[in-house]
Order: sequence, then C-alpha cells, then structure tokens
Amino acid sequence: MLVLFIRAVLLYIFILFIIRLTGKRQVSDLQPFDLLITLTIADLAGCAIADVDIPLLYSIVPILALFLVQQAVAKLCLKSPHIRRAFCGSPLIIVRDGVLMEQTMRYANYTVTDLMDKLRSKDIFDLSCVSYAILETNGGLSILQYDQTDSAELSHMLILDGKVCRDAVSSLSLTDADLRAILGGTSISSVLFMQLSPNGELLYQLDRRHGAHQFKSQLRRVSA
Repeated sequence: MLVLFIRAVLLYIFILFIIRLTGKRQVSDLQPFDLLITLTIADLAGCAIADVDIPLLYSIVPILALFLVQQAVAKLCLKSPHIRRAFCGSPLIIVRDGVLMEQTMRYANYTVTDLMDKLRSKDIFDLSCVSYAILETNGGLSILQYDQTDSAELSHMLILDGKVCRDAVSSLSLTDADLRAILGGTSISSVLFMQLSPNGELLYQLDRRHGAHQFKSQLRRVSA
C-alpha cells in the first residue's frame, strides 16, 4: 500500500507539472487534439498507479512523448492557419441573422435541441432574440443577440498572425491592395490581427517584433 501511495503521489506531481506546461487552465479551453492527449495521459498514469509491476518509467516516458507531440502541434498551429484548421477545425455559424443554418448543423451533428440547451444555459429562452450563434472549435457556443448591438452584425477578422483571412476578405469584396492601403507602409506579415467592426472601424495590432502597437482607423478602399 505504501508503494502504491508513493507511486500515485509521484505521478500526480509529474502530470500536474506537464499539464501546467501546456498552458491550459480548464477543460473548456481544450481543443479536441489537446483533450485527446489529456485523456491518454490520464489512462497511462492510471495503469502505472494501479499495477506495481509496471515500472514508473513505462508511463513517464510515453507521457513525456505525448507532451512533446502536443507542444510541437501547438507551435505548428501558431505558424500555419491550414495546420490549425486541420487539427482544431473552424468555428461554424449555425444561426445567421436569426435563421438556423440547417446544413451546417447537420455537418456538425448539432440538433435544435442542442442549440436550445446551450441558449438556456446562457439565459436565452427565445430563439428570435438570436442574431448569430457560432459553434466554437472547443464545443462552446458564442451568441450575439439583436439587442447587444444596433447593427446585429459580426465583426470580421481580416488578418490573423500575419496571414490574410481569405474567406472574410472575399466576403467583404476587399483586396490585398485595400489592406496594404490601410496599413500604409506596414507589411501584412507584421500584423498580429486586424478586425473590422460592423460600424466600419478597423482595429489592428502589430506583432511584438514590431512594437506590439495597436491602431484604429476607418475602412477605405483602393480606387479601381
């Protein structure tokens, strides 16, 4: 029993250290890939705690390997939106302008009952109050109500981590030339993010290599 107690304490301390290094604070912050790693680590630790015939190293080494894989994937996701989309997926709009996007909900295996459950958990009991509902990559639901903004429109992320968000830019009929005109002499690759609000106000911030300065301006387009 003493051996089991000591093994449990040692593995608890080791796993706590590993989880702290991942930077995640709670389960709701975990992406599917992170959750898979966490569950696998828990299973490996449980086997080693319960079976004294299994050397601790037989659990510690795989756990450390999984942690390194998770960190490598996290770094790749920061550098490439395509890799991020492959591992984490993309947010899905399941309500747009008060209309349920049935095809998107079917793709996400998300029912109207699921939607109503989530709305009630946010103290929203009337579907007609919802302008937008976005299913986030971690399974959470973000809600924009009609009475939260005069325009009841979404903000658009135009640049993220130095990369142009093509879907958003195309939907607004913007071009790279418009973005460069907004930035003046600043390159797109140096922009941490650029957001367009429904009222036409632009908010963007340079990355830390370029001073992490934040700016506001109004949208202007390049003449044809």
